[in-house]
This record gives sequence, C-alpha cells and structure tokens, in this order.
Amino acid sequence: MERRSIEGIRARHGVRTALHRLREPVWAAITRLQRWRQLSRDRSELAQLSDDCLRDIGLSRADVRRESTRPFWDDPLKR
Repeated sequence: MERRSIEGIRARHGVRTALHRLREPVWAAITRLQRWRQLSRDRSELAQLSDDCLRDIGLSRADVRRESTRPFWDDPLKR
C-alpha cells in the first residue's frame, strides 16, 4: 500500500513538471498569435483611412498599400 502511494506521488510530480515545462512555450505561442492578429487588424484599419487622415499622420497611399500587403507574420518590431 505504501509503495503504491509513493509511486502515485512520483507520477503526479512528473505530470506537474511536464506541464510546467509546457507553460512557457504555450504562452509564447499564444502571445505571438495575438500579436499577429493585432497586426492584421491594424493594417486593415490603416488601409481604410481617408487621404486626409493619412496626410495628417504623414503617410501616403503608397505607404499604406505597401504596409497593408505585408503578411500578418511580418512584424516590424521584430527586426
């Protein structure tokens, strides 16, 4: 009986350790996906701005076209 409980504790500890090891890469993946989603939204909104708004922020329609055609995973902050 005692041997079984020690084995059970070891098994639970192993599972817990494995879950802790997975936590960081899973959170990193979730964070990256959220960033990509935000980039996609931002680029879409930028493409919908009027020429007057673009002029106010110092961008041309060509700048917007270039930015909005970039793939969602192309993050300018990761360079």
